[in-house]
Amino acid sequence: MKRTVLFILPYLALCMSCRASKQTDLTDMHDGYAHDHFYMEAVKMNNDGRYDSAMDLMSFSLDLDTASAASCYTLAQYYMTLAGREAQSEYAAKAEKLLLRAVRLEPDNYWYSRLLAMNYLRQKKNPEALALYEDMISRFPGRTDILMTLAGLYDDAGEYEKELRALERFGKIEDVADELKFQRFACYLQMGELDSAYYESDNPADVIELLMNTTREMIEHAESNLDKMKCRSMLDLVFSFCDVVIRHEPQLAKAYSQKSIAYFWMGENDKALDVLDQGIRNASAKDKPELFNLRGDFHHTLGDMEKMFADYDSTLFYEPDNIAVLNNYAYFMSLEDRELERALEMSARTISAEPYNSTFLDTYAWILFRLKRYKESLEYMEKALKYMETDNADLFEHFGDVLYKCGNVEKAVENWHRAMQLNSSSRTLDIKIREGKYVE
Repeated sequence: MKRTVLFILPYLALCMSCRASKQTDLTDMHDGYAHDHFYMEAVKMNNDGRYDSAMDLMSFSLDLDTASAASCYTLAQYYMTLAGREAQSEYAAKAEKLLLRAVRLEPDNYWYSRLLAMNYLRQKKNPEALALYEDMISRFPGRTDILMTLAGLYDDAGEYEKELRALERFGKIEDVADELKFQRFACYLQMGELDSAYYESDNPADVIELLMNTTREMIEHAESNLDKMKCRSMLDLVFSFCDVVIRHEPQLAKAYSQKSIAYFWMGENDKALDVLDQGIRNASAKDKPELFNLRGDFHHTLGDMEKMFADYDSTLFYEPDNIAVLNNYAYFMSLEDRELERALEMSARTISAEPYNSTFLDTYAWILFRLKRYKESLEYMEKALKYMETDNADLFEHFGDVLYKCGNVEKAVENWHRAMQLNSSSRTLDIKIREGKYVE
């Protein structure tokens, strides 16, 4: 009898264990079906635009299956939408927690990792995003979108060598290495490897102009002293790049002109003129006019009219049909009552080339005015106003001057007032209006 009991007890234990196991399996199966049901219902509601209800059902489905990476991912998307719409960091934090769980559950799912990285970026957690993207590129080596994002993050972090490696990999995979030259150029420039930067620039002249304009805008918008120091460091770097370009291509005028413009803009006039002198010595004949013209403009700003005229003469020696120089030369001559007939001939060439250019027409009319040919001057002044694209204070003042000399005092004063309303910088305009007559 005792042996029978000993035999039955293990059997009963086994039966009870099997029964409990079956109940567990049935419960798990029930929860799995329930999870799938609520998950699909949540997706349907989301598609119908019933987002709050969808989120509630998705949360319930996740309670039924806490190991569902898909539920974590989908629910995280809802929270990210809320975070973007309501600008509340608590939703971004909830999304991050859910996505971390999804990635932990399914580390080989690209989309889970990608959304987590995007969430980091939206929260400006760049170090976390960078670390995740680096991990992703090791697991998904063929994803070029990861490489380009990595390149941008490396650039933000100042890790230019790593950025170059990411760009190199991207270029090989997509066969677009040539299209990434400017980005590689920027890396080498920031690293101070200026010769390498030069070899990456297909058109150094355009690159220098772009760099100078960008740096100038940065300086103009800099507020703190630290920002200004950074801008000046950047400008010095661009200057150094100009020197490298000059060493490789000493005949390239743009390197000299852009560097001199930057010096002049900073008030370092002697350096600006020295650079132009160097450029005029080295530049090719076809590029010399650009440098002579620029130096002439500088001399005009500095009030040295004789040197200005000499540089304009040199410009026209190399480029006789430069209508911009012809116009400026003629106008400045008229202001000094200097060789007015020659000035008129030069100005006539500009309106022959561009008969609807209001600036050129104004110059021609003004020279006629200085020659006391007032009726002819009025004819061209009216044309200048007719083709004027935007209101110009100088043109209205000149029109008033011509009208006064033609005997129409009332209309002359009216145009002087219009010039004043356009914030004219004329030294005599206020006197003309106050006294109602033309003054030199």
